[in-house]
Amino acid sequence: MNDYQSVHAEIDLLEKLYPYIIPKYHEAHDILVSMLDFAQTQDIRLADLGCGFGHLTKRIIDTFPSSVVFGIDKQPFILQRAQERLQDRLDQVVFYERNLNNTAWQKDIDHVHAIVSSFTLDYLPRERHQQILDEAYAIIEPGGRWVSCEFFRSEDNRVNRIFHDMEMAFIRSALERGEVTREQIDQLGKSSILRQDHFVVTVAQKMAWLKNSGFKTLEVPWRFLNLAIISAVR
Repeated sequence: MNDYQSVHAEIDLLEKLYPYIIPKYHEAHDILVSMLDFAQTQDIRLADLGCGFGHLTKRIIDTFPSSVVFGIDKQPFILQRAQERLQDRLDQVVFYERNLNNTAWQKDIDHVHAIVSSFTLDYLPRERHQQILDEAYAIIEPGGRWVSCEFFRSEDNRVNRIFHDMEMAFIRSALERGEVTREQIDQLGKSSILRQDHFVVTVAQKMAWLKNSGFKTLEVPWRFLNLAIISAVR
């Protein structure tokens, strides 16, 4: 298998198994979209930071059929899958291959009504994570909203242990139901994408960063052990 085939095989595996390796994946997206307090007929502009395979982008467009979403991700092959998923809605989505570690991610993106992100920002170094909140604040319209879902470190180590055990149980259940195979799980463990460094912070730290950036009405509308959705208003 050449490098091109290897990358595509990894992408295929990630696309299939992602919902099986993150407990409450779909529930988290349900709540995240529900926090976007716009009329369904409203013309709104949103940015999806780390849009991945386009699952959340599609949910937003389905919920707000008059919206335009800027999908940003640094993985070109993953963006290609997102484009395929949304091929009948490409008049409503603009995909950009950009690295969130570079401030240029926001080029040509301004006056957005909301910025969303799921399972992405904990890959950013802490200093860069703080900076991107400042950059987001600058391009969100007054009264607009920030909503993100990420992994967080609990200050109570018991919570961290429970979450780890539950992740393992979640994967075992998928194996027992025949939805994934042991070979696939072993291959996933070698994924260069999933094995990137994580810079996980606490919910309190993220809330403090948002407040320092100027956001208000800070809330944690949903939390499941080490997963949390944070919402804030510009």
